[in-house]
Amino acid sequence: MRYQLKNETVKFTKGRIVGRCVLLAVLILLIPVAYYLPSILVKGEAADYYSEKIFPIISMLPIAISGMFMTSLTEMFVVVGSVSLFVLFIMFLIRCVSLCHNKSLHHMFHFIYLVLRVLAIIGIIGALIFEAMLGLNYRRTSVRKQMHLYSEEVRPYADYEETLRWAYAGMVEARDALGEDYNGVAHMSTSFEAMVYDANVAVGTVDHYYELGLSQNYIRAKAVWLSKYWRYTDIVGMYDPFLGEANISTDYLDILHLPLTLCHEICHARGYGSETDCNTIAAISCINSSRADFRYAGYYYIFTRLWKTVKDYAAYEGEEMVNYAAFDSFRPVMRDIAAYSYYLDSFEDGPIAEFISYFSEDANNAFLESNGQQGGTQTYEVPQDVYVEYYCRYVRNHD
Repeated sequence: MRYQLKNETVKFTKGRIVGRCVLLAVLILLIPVAYYLPSILVKGEAADYYSEKIFPIISMLPIAISGMFMTSLTEMFVVVGSVSLFVLFIMFLIRCVSLCHNKSLHHMFHFIYLVLRVLAIIGIIGALIFEAMLGLNYRRTSVRKQMHLYSEEVRPYADYEETLRWAYAGMVEARDALGEDYNGVAHMSTSFEAMVYDANVAVGTVDHYYELGLSQNYIRAKAVWLSKYWRYTDIVGMYDPFLGEANISTDYLDILHLPLTLCHEICHARGYGSETDCNTIAAISCINSSRADFRYAGYYYIFTRLWKTVKDYAAYEGEEMVNYAAFDSFRPVMRDIAAYSYYLDSFEDGPIAEFISYFSEDANNAFLESNGQQGGTQTYEVPQDVYVEYYCRYVRNHD
């Protein structure tokens, strides 16, 4: 049997069919190989060298291209791509039925083989790009180790309580410097584009001071137009490694979390893969920023991460913990927290919303686990003692 394709005659023989099946199997097998093998081979000092020296050069072009556009290219490709894929899938099915009806099963299988071969090659290329733009950055030395944010012995309760007091003081001092709306709620003080610029400056300053080896590329983070619907996934920021683009949910410019989210995604785009590392750098960047709203978010994050730990530590030691919630200076913070809670309560609930939330959580968890991040989404939580060590080593000892 022969099949006429673009003026070429393709002969279906047993050997040719077996050869194509083997080739297709090899191509499909190469997708996970391309995804996992680079991270297996590149570790330790090699990963550090790659992230600090090679990644900034490789990522320069996609970051420059995405930076030319004010809108999110990731969002555009997702929306347009989803519709296009659906249309192409329908066309694929129609083509298969047409070949089977007008030609033969051999012609249909040959067409399916050609499509799968192209998809497999795209998958291999995509896996390699992902590893180059993000995967290998998961293997670099952690920020905690670089900054020596660990101690041989467990620090005493006094150090934890002192760190919490420091975070509280920084939080309320920054909050006092902010304006309020008629509900007594503080908001971000500049345009989104100015926030992005200042976030780059904050991250760059911390990188320079502590020599963290971040890329010097400027990251033009993008606001997502469909943030209201994206928010149902419980995701507020995402780094797209294929475009080198940081995407931010802007449905509600929450002063308590937005600065940290901006700095976090910029850290991904500038060479760190670990969620723990990015949150650590983001918090330190925010508290050292010249902007009061950034400092407020940074200190708020550290305070809320430490509060329960200090409370449990106090109970264990038989100490009486300070009741910060009773202070008048905490009331403005409580108004901001209430406003954010009201925003979260505005989302519709129900089976569909719960499914989206659970699905995105499971998918994100599986993604992180596949990149060697043990604990998955739990890696977003920075160990509380990291901030105690930061305070004791870099703040208290330098005052």
